[in-house]
Amino acid sequence: MKRLVIFILLLPIFVYSFFATSWVGSYMMIDEDWQEHRVFTSELSTDPQEILEIDKYIFAFKHEPIVSVICILTFFMLLGILTSLLMKKLRISKTL
Repeated sequence: MKRLVIFILLLPIFVYSFFATSWVGSYMMIDEDWQEHRVFTSELSTDPQEILEIDKYIFAFKHEPIVSVICILTFFMLLGILTSLLMKKLRISKTL
């Protein structure tokens, strides 16, 4: 029950930080020197629409590191809680 409450509390924090990180990362496309910020996007790309999402996330991490770290931490915490809840449910169903 305690894990479920923590999961419910962490979910809106993750959603907010994910959208905030995505919002900051989207500014990479309108930046004039967007080609200097790319890491995984191909060198041959000439259109800002071709920027990969991972490059936008790295850009957001450079400009707003706290929000990006909160997004990563809450994601892994939610994933861990969900995994432990599923494992607990599987153990209970196997004993029945």
